[in-house]
Amino acid sequence: MAEHSAIILEEITDPAELARARAQDERHRRNQEWLAAHWSSLLPRARGQFVAVAREEAFIAPTAAEAWAWVESAHPDDDGAIVRYV
Repeated sequence: MAEHSAIILEEITDPAELARARAQDERHRRNQEWLAAHWSSLLPRARGQFVAVAREEAFIAPTAAEAWAWVESAHPDDDGAIVRYV
């Protein structure tokens, strides 16, 4: 028998929480745009690897776990970091 998970949607109205989420979205957007603008400097070296971008800086790693570990150690304050498999 299949288990069903409930999906709960909540409206967030707290101004501080909304500001935090907007700031995180902005950090994520900047990292995405940085990656889009710097692909040519990462390829072909990044092919078959994971690219982490945090604070508009890249790191190439063989595994996603290593890429996220770099994010945590190098830029723990960037909650808009990204990791992509190339």
